[in-house]
Amino acid sequence: MSVLVVYAHPSPQSFNHAVLEEFTKGLKDGGHSFEVVDLHAIGFDPRTKLEDLAQFAGGQMPKDVLDQQEKVVAADTLVFIYPKFSASFPAILKGWIDRVFSYGFAYQGSEKGMEGLLKHQKALLIDTTGFPEEYYKTTGLEDAFRLYGSSILSSIGIQNVDFVSFYAVPMVDDETRKKYLETAYRLGKEF
Repeated sequence: MSVLVVYAHPSPQSFNHAVLEEFTKGLKDGGHSFEVVDLHAIGFDPRTKLEDLAQFAGGQMPKDVLDQQEKVVAADTLVFIYPKFSASFPAILKGWIDRVFSYGFAYQGSEKGMEGLLKHQKALLIDTTGFPEEYYKTTGLEDAFRLYGSSILSSIGIQNVDFVSFYAVPMVDDETRKKYLETAYRLGKEF
């Protein structure tokens, strides 16, 4: 299976990066081919620009978007690894989604509304949080984010969407962090 991993944390010393390393080690050990797009490392610009809109007038999408779209097309599955900021995607990842999953590439209009064009087998969203699981569940933020994330992906054609959260990373002990990393490895290997 070919996997595109979109990674969205600015620090290579972060726990989020350790999750990325363990997950991709698991992918490798599981015999999967994969590519990692580190949005901060490549300097991806998340802002939608006039050039992005040129496609509606018959123009070309910007090269940075076309390059990312080629990576999406080449993959069987998509994985997103990111820190949850304000109970949502970090801005750089949301901008990647907005620019790369563009009209005519990821979806089109029809009499019924949006019609998804992507045919990936599945998507996995792995996030790290700063607060405990109970907080996200009792406030409704967990359900809201999962509905939001799965709605975005299902609207572009990806129906099988899973979520994994590693909660309260700054607050938990080393043993819990170790278990999180073991889970990340297993998720990659069994992907």
